[in-house]
Amino acid sequence: MPITICSLQKQQSLEAVYAALVNDAHSAVWAEIGYTMLAFLEMINATFPETPLWGLTSHDRLVLLNNDDAYSSWWVIISCMGQKEIYFEYLMPAEKAPWPGATVRGTAGSLAEAKKYLLIAMKESGGWPNNRELEQQLKEIN
Repeated sequence: MPITICSLQKQQSLEAVYAALVNDAHSAVWAEIGYTMLAFLEMINATFPETPLWGLTSHDRLVLLNNDDAYSSWWVIISCMGQKEIYFEYLMPAEKAPWPGATVRGTAGSLAEAKKYLLIAMKESGGWPNNRELEQQLKEIN
């Protein structure tokens, strides 16, 4: 199941959000961010053909949710600042966090590395418990 934009932002698809950055005639940096995030979306869709995923956007940031509720807990945030670097942040589960709302951050330098970081972030955040596709993908990278 392709990642779907949360109903709160249903005016356009996630792909349309990042395609608009690609078509921004005023900034090569925004275009590069758009291309990188479009490739990232393609990777998510190929990696999780059955898992329902929802996303919210804010400029270049993609917030991953495990349901279609914009006010639910966020689990993973992905962003790109150009130069094909993809930044990750995930929320630590309360039982592992040293304080409420603690997060883990990292930077991937390639799409292959970004896939690995995505899988780890989804697993470690606890947002997709007992997900068969996620468990299978994690086995393949280890």
